[in-house]
Amino acid sequence: MPTYGVLILFNSGTFLTYLPFEYKRLIFIIVLVNTAILPMCLVPLYLYQKIISTIHMSSNRERIIPLLVSTLLFYFAYYLVSQLNIPHLIKSYILAGAVAAFIALLISFKWKISVHMMGIGGLFGAVIVISSRLMVDLKFYWVTIIIIAGLTGFARLRLDSHNPLQVYVGFGIGLISVAGVLLIK
Repeated sequence: MPTYGVLILFNSGTFLTYLPFEYKRLIFIIVLVNTAILPMCLVPLYLYQKIISTIHMSSNRERIIPLLVSTLLFYFAYYLVSQLNIPHLIKSYILAGAVAAFIALLISFKWKISVHMMGIGGLFGAVIVISSRLMVDLKFYWVTIIIIAGLTGFARLRLDSHNPLQVYVGFGIGLISVAGVLLIK
């Protein structure tokens, strides 16, 4: 989701659209590698080390190590991006992703929450805040994200991976945590 968010920022029709291509490419690579590629590449290691029993990470306990590593990678992405001379909004967005990952980690000590829905909720929260803060019409993204969120939530329920409360709370916490960080920072 952070990668999609960066792409939305770069195509929002705001001043962020006019960043030099080299900056966009570098930011995109940092976010993609640290929030998607590296976490996925570590899954076989987790399986081999018996940290997780399946790629589905069915119990909340199995999610703790992967979420801890993901949180650290998100913060590393934030650290790398914060070293660049780029608009503060991009840095805040990546920090918001790290905060959401940390919240998912904390919740996983006690309860299983839909991390998929947290990601989509966070993306939705980011688009809402960016839209209102930069006074740009991003309704197309709003509608697209809501449709994808509905389909994702339905899939999580249909696969019996989560109950409705885990799906709704995941979306809500993602939305509130990301939007909150963007509004504060």
